[in-house]
Amino acid sequence: MGVLVVGLELAAVLVAYGYFGWPILVIGVPVIVLTLVALLVVRASEAPRRMLHEHRASRWDPNAALPGGLMSGFFEVSKQRQRP
Repeated sequence: MGVLVVGLELAAVLVAYGYFGWPILVIGVPVIVLTLVALLVVRASEAPRRMLHEHRASRWDPNAALPGGLMSGFFEVSKQRQRP
């Protein structure tokens, strides 16, 4: 989708350049650069967001639960206190 947006922006700048000349590049080039920066930021933020979503989805699945937690080890019998 990002490639499509950048492609449409390039096409619009080229058409405007043909009609208005070089002054359109003063506006068009920074807009394209800002769009590319925004796409890179969104792309970089997707991996942590995806991992968080997977973790939240597996929160209530007992087979996919991560070991440990707030009360982990609280109900386990200590090996030092076992009776012979």
